[in-house]
Amino acid sequence: MTEPRGSAFPFRIDQRTGGVAMTEGPDKIRDDLRVLLGTRLGERPMLREFGTRINALVHEPDDDVTADLLRKQAHEAVVRWERRVIVTRATVDRSDGELRLVLGYVHSDRPVAAEMIIPLV
Repeated sequence: MTEPRGSAFPFRIDQRTGGVAMTEGPDKIRDDLRVLLGTRLGERPMLREFGTRINALVHEPDDDVTADLLRKQAHEAVVRWERRVIVTRATVDRSDGELRLVLGYVHSDRPVAAEMIIPLV
């Protein structure tokens, strides 16, 4: 199986080559997860179902209901749109007045485990 390869996120220019910065392998999958979780549902005109409603939770109270909605929406989006990973853990850390999604996953084609922490800003 070939390594996933594509433009880096956030988009930038490679200082060495002057071209578009590229990422591949586990870094590309991580970038794609960040894009998925940072995209508002309905934001992409040709792919309205891509993304999450996480951004709508920004002004909600810091309580168990909001934490559960955040966890559930992120988990469902990753399961639906990112088949290169298997979610092993989706929890919400509530500390310092912030909600943070902790997403643990393994790559579906190799034994590589990773974790992302996404703050709800």
